[in-house]
Amino acid sequence: MTKKVLLTGAYGYSGTYLRRHLQAAGHTLRTLTNHPAPDADIEVFPLDFGDPASLTAAFDGVTTFYNTYWSRYAPSGTPHSQAVANTAMLFDAARRAGVERVVHLSITNPDPGSFYAYYRGKAAVEDLLTDSGMSYAIVRPSVLFGGDDILINNIAWLLRRFPVFAIPGTGRYRLRPVHVDDLADLCVRLGSQRTDTVIDAVGPESFAFEDLVGAIAEAVAAPFRPVHLPAAAVSVLLRGMSLLTRDVILTRDEIDGLMAELVMVEGEATCPTRLTGYLHANADRIGRRYQSELARRKAPQPPVPSTGIKSG
Repeated sequence: MTKKVLLTGAYGYSGTYLRRHLQAAGHTLRTLTNHPAPDADIEVFPLDFGDPASLTAAFDGVTTFYNTYWSRYAPSGTPHSQAVANTAMLFDAARRAGVERVVHLSITNPDPGSFYAYYRGKAAVEDLLTDSGMSYAIVRPSVLFGGDDILINNIAWLLRRFPVFAIPGTGRYRLRPVHVDDLADLCVRLGSQRTDTVIDAVGPESFAFEDLVGAIAEAVAAPFRPVHLPAAAVSVLLRGMSLLTRDVILTRDEIDGLMAELVMVEGEATCPTRLTGYLHANADRIGRRYQSELARRKAPQPPVPSTGIKSG
């Protein structure tokens, strides 16, 4: 059954895949975003947290809200504490507009006591949603791959260009990647349900980090010469690399979170695509270009209209 749905960030990385899957399912789609691209089938509303009335108007007539809004790290955008407050405004606007279902993208292993503000914030947002009174599906993806993903592409980019690869610590900490198309498909299916759900979005394969880098190197036919260093030393090296990439490859918190296995969960796969198969099928293009988070956020975009209109 087709519905009117609202998606935050319909032109971001995960949002792009969600947008395509929602459109393929025949839903009438609108977005809250500050970075729209021409699309004649989407109503565009500005993501303006200084204008609560505009936020509320965006939810008018919406039955299902897909929320991808978040901030990876403060230097690239909004501090996590502010992102929590902003998300509370979104949930409040959705509730007041009578939205029936919220599908929210979280992260594996959110924890209010985490050393990592990202994970504390994600846990706080989950609590906001479960207390909202709206029907919800909380989807917790691990490391995403597919298309212009950040981590897999940039590991391959480094392997293609440098004679050695710095591994923080032992390299035996694990992660469990999930394909972004699988994530989008899972979210759309959960949007049609009404049972409150919290689910990890994880693929069928898990890897020790060093083995993951080795698998990427094998797929792209690049040499893999690992050098094990303390996390602090790798963080310093990556800060130096920022001069070349004009980006932040990984923050120290992200390194520590990886080593703490925050993107690893046990249990059955909820998404089917294997990273190993994807790597070999896409070896010619993975890592050909560096994928910059900051460049994506700063890229020139068409202006956002002050009221919802058809874009394009």
